[in-house]
Amino acid sequence: MDIQDSFRSTELVSSRGERFYINTLNWGVTGGYQYTVVSKDRNRLKERGDTIAGIKGLSPFVYRFSQDTLYLYYQEEKAIDIGGELHSVEINYFPLDNTSYMDVLNKASKGVEGYRLVP
Repeated sequence: MDIQDSFRSTELVSSRGERFYINTLNWGVTGGYQYTVVSKDRNRLKERGDTIAGIKGLSPFVYRFSQDTLYLYYQEEKAIDIGGELHSVEINYFPLDNTSYMDVLNKASKGVEGYRLVP
């Protein structure tokens, strides 16, 4: 059985027209291995050999994008840093305890209050 990698990308655009992407690559029989990146390159992470600076793990964060600010919510025991390649977008990091993260994750799964899951 030939199992293909699964690449997904979500495009976000700042008010100044800066385009950036939240890309994920999943692989494995059940898609249980995942890397995620935030990048200005739509194709970044399309191949498994391109995982440098990628965030490893399933659902590594929940995000909201509003008024040129990208809000990243994640479990406090993880170290999330997407780097500084975005120029017109402010990035705010919110490490959360497990209970708070589960609440945000639940909201994102329902599309409530602008919370979104990685693609």
